[in-house]
Amino acid sequence: MNRNKSFSLLSQQEIDTLVKFLTEKKKGVDSDVMSQNSIDKLLRLIQTDKNRLVLNSSITVDSLTTTFLEEIQFRDSTNEVCELRCSVNPETNFIELSIFNTKTEKTLVLVPKMFDEEDAENWGYSIPPFFFNLLAQSLTLKYTQETLDFVCSVFAKVNYGAEDRKISEMYLPSSTALLECLL
Repeated sequence: MNRNKSFSLLSQQEIDTLVKFLTEKKKGVDSDVMSQNSIDKLLRLIQTDKNRLVLNSSITVDSLTTTFLEEIQFRDSTNEVCELRCSVNPETNFIELSIFNTKTEKTLVLVPKMFDEEDAENWGYSIPPFFFNLLAQSLTLKYTQETLDFVCSVFAKVNYGAEDRKISEMYLPSSTALLECLL
């Protein structure tokens, strides 16, 4: 079945999953009517990709918008390609994320405090690949396959003990999200 972007057509499995979810959460819903945005989030939550749940599409980065980089005058518009990069600080072993403007060749370091002022200055020892992709999508950034491979190998090493260990699909971006962000 071919799905369109409006989520107006659902498979029976998706409908059953949605009904089950709403039935289980019925007592926690404060309103009789859900907004279209809430309905779309629920539908994205149960949207399948290779017969698996896509959990990352229900997460949003509210404090940053696609215009954030324009507002701080890091780029002129979303048409100006900026690349999300990842490295590991050799002294602390913490992940370091940065944005490279391919036109101006400026670099901006990303820290968790930019997303939540009560958060820390460091990302930690790894970052889930789906969250790395979510950052790229939220800020309309691109990244290379090499960078994604690096994020995945660091995540696998920290969480599974070996860089080459296969990562569970729930930590990976969906195919559509991946294609949107790859350079």
